[in-house]
Amino acid sequence: MKKITLITGAGRGIGEAIALKFALENHKLILLVQKHAQQSKLIQKLKKFNIEPEFFVGNLKDKKFIKILEKKIPKIDNIVNNAAVANTKYFTKVTDNELDEMLDVNLKIIFKLSQIFSKKMIKYKIKGNIINISSQLGHTGAYNRSIYCMTKFGLEGLTKSMALDLGRHGIRVNTVAPTKTIVNQDERIKTKERLKLIKRKIPLNKFSTTKQIADIVYFLTTSSAASITGTSIVTDGGWTSGK
Repeated sequence: MKKITLITGAGRGIGEAIALKFALENHKLILLVQKHAQQSKLIQKLKKFNIEPEFFVGNLKDKKFIKILEKKIPKIDNIVNNAAVANTKYFTKVTDNELDEMLDVNLKIIFKLSQIFSKKMIKYKIKGNIINISSQLGHTGAYNRSIYCMTKFGLEGLTKSMALDLGRHGIRVNTVAPTKTIVNQDERIKTKERLKLIKRKIPLNKFSTTKQIADIVYFLTTSSAASITGTSIVTDGGWTSGK
């Protein structure tokens, strides 16, 4: 029987790459996207796999949308919490609205979705996986990233605690924490100098790729990773190893 994998933020970048990887591995996909245009684009890309994913289009900050997901998705084997927002403001310039959005999207929604679907895993005795897409900035601080780092550090702590609580049910919980990942190739031209500065901080002198991240996420759902839980796969090229 096909495994059922739910992916949030599947409409672009890392989320899209994860969806394509799990399609390649013959999973049944439930994909959460923000826009119908993203759905149409993904449908075209997934045609070659001869699968028909189930889509939910909406805003994860909308509590009614969360209720719809809870009601209409009976059970899953894996959830990949990929959806997130960023903020690059200096600490004293961050507004209350930006703080609230960051906490909602990068922490509260992940908590709520994980709680909803882990209950379903427990109900159906599914030894499933919860994989949270974190960041190297969940392991080290950075300039002008105060609230982003705050949520990613929080996500790492949440993941460890969830792993302890859910381990008795055979549910594994981990994060994947990439370094800078280029999801839009225009960035190579528009922010060329900034990318050079970032790359100098990475000992391996290269960025993560969306495909590499997707492969790691898939690995965490396999039997080869059966004893991995409550930890972070830091795919940062050595960034957090030290200066």
